[in-house]
Amino acid sequence: MRKLITVAQIREADADCLKVKDLSSISLMERAAAAFVNVFSGLIPEKYRAILVLCGTGNNGGDGLAIARLLQCDGYSRIRILIVRTGKKESADFLHNLRRLKETPIEFKYWEGENLGEISEDIIIDAILGSGVNRSLGSDLLKLVETINRSEKYLIAVDCPTGFLCEGELPSRGDVLVAKDVVSFQRPKLNFFFPESAAFLQTFHVVDIGLREEFIESCPSDYYLLESSDIVNIYRQRQSFSHKGTFGHALIYAGSIGKSGAALLCAEACIYSGAGLTSVCIPEEDRIALHTRLPEAMYLNIEDAWKIERRAAFSAIAIGPGLGNNTSLIEQIIKETKVPLVIDADGLNYLALNQSLLGLLPKRTILTPHMKEFDRIFGESSSWWSRLLLAIRKAKEYQIIIVLKNRYTFIILEDGRVMINPTGSPAMASGGMGDALTGIIVSFIAQGYTSEEACILSCYLHGKAGDSLAAAGRSPVSATQLIAKMPFIIGDIKN
Repeated sequence: MRKLITVAQIREADADCLKVKDLSSISLMERAAAAFVNVFSGLIPEKYRAILVLCGTGNNGGDGLAIARLLQCDGYSRIRILIVRTGKKESADFLHNLRRLKETPIEFKYWEGENLGEISEDIIIDAILGSGVNRSLGSDLLKLVETINRSEKYLIAVDCPTGFLCEGELPSRGDVLVAKDVVSFQRPKLNFFFPESAAFLQTFHVVDIGLREEFIESCPSDYYLLESSDIVNIYRQRQSFSHKGTFGHALIYAGSIGKSGAALLCAEACIYSGAGLTSVCIPEEDRIALHTRLPEAMYLNIEDAWKIERRAAFSAIAIGPGLGNNTSLIEQIIKETKVPLVIDADGLNYLALNQSLLGLLPKRTILTPHMKEFDRIFGESSSWWSRLLLAIRKAKEYQIIIVLKNRYTFIILEDGRVMINPTGSPAMASGGMGDALTGIIVSFIAQGYTSEEACILSCYLHGKAGDSLAAAGRSPVSATQLIAKMPFIIGDIKN
C-alpha cells in the first residue's frame, strides 16, 4: 500500500529529493513535465490538435512552459501559451523555462484581464495554480476560470485543477477549473477520492517523478492507497492437504419474507469466495429457494443456530442483508459471540435504533455502511470529508472497523488508519453489490484471515471483479455476475 500525504509533505519530499539525489529544481521540473507529456500523448495521440496552455507565474506555470516545449519537440505543432500572473513576481524556475521557451517557435503572451473571446483550441492544459495554492481566486482569475469552464473544452490539469482544494472540505461547487483528466505528481491528492471531486475532475492519472519513496513512507499519515501487491502479500494459497474444515464455517443471519434475495446473494458470495461451510438463517418459507439456488449452503433456524452446543462451530458471522424486522437475536449474538461479526444493511439499521449496542460490539467488529446507513447510526455530516473524520473517531472509540462504501471505499481501522480501495467502477451501481461484499468479507474471516485482512482482500477483489466484467463490455454489472466472477479473480492471485 502507498502512503498518501499532504501537499505540504509533497513539498518536503521535493526538497528531500533535490538534496539527497543532488538534483536542481529545474531538473525535477523537467522530470515532471516529461511524465505529464507521456500521459498526454496517450490521451491525445493526434498531433495536429490545437493546444492552449494556461500557465501561472509560479512553479506550476513553470511546469506548463516545460510541457509546451516538450510537446513541441514531440511533434505537436499547434501550441499557444497564455501566461496568467498569479503572484507579485515570477518564480525562478518559471523564468528559467520562459527563457528556454523563447528559443522555440511557440507563441505566448501575458493575459491582462481582457475578454478571451472564443477559444479556438481543442485542448486546454491547466498549469495556472496547481496544488500549491488553496486560497480563493481573485476576481480576474475567477473571470478567466468561468470563461474556460463555459467553453467546455477538453481540459487536462497539471497536478490538480486550478482552485481545487487538495485536502479539507470540498464545496459542492466552487471556483475551480473543471478538468476531464488530471495528471498528479507522485501521489494522488486525498480529495480526489471524495464524491464531491466529481464536479471538478473525471479521471486522475498518477505519474512517478522520482521522489524518494523512503522519505514519503517516513512522513506521518494515516491514509493509504491499496495496491495489487497488498493482495498478493495477504492472500494464502490453498495447500495440498487442505479440506473444507480448513476454510471455516460462516453463519449468515439474513433475509425476511419477501427480502431473502439479499440473503441468497450474501451466501452465494460467501461460498464462491472460498468458505469451507456456509450456514444460512433465513425464514423457513424461503428454505426451498435457498436449496434450489445454493445446494452447497445449509439452512438453519436462527434459534437453533444460536444454541450453545451449536454456536461454537461457526468461525465468523454476518448479520443484516434483507433481514427486515427479523432481528430477534441480534442483541444476543452481539453480547455472546466469540467470533468476528460483520454487520450490514438491516443489521446497521438495528444499531441505529439501538445505539447502546455500539459500546457492546466485540473488538474489530466490521460495519459495512453506505453513506445513508452511516449517517443514520452516527449522525449526518455536511460533507464526505467531515463524514470520514467522524468515521475515524467512531472506529477508534468503539474499536471497530468501518467499511464506508463509496466509489473509492474507505476502510477505517480501529487505530484510525484509513485504507482507500481503488478498484470498482460505476458499472457496479446496482442492487445486491453490498450483500455480495458482506458475503465475501465473512467468507475470508471464516477462512482464518484477520478482520483487517478480510476487509482489504474483499473490497479490492470485489471491485476488481466488477472492473473485469466492465472491461469485457458488461455494463451495468449485476451482483450475480460479479459473484460468479469471484473464483476466477481469486484464482488469478499469484504469490
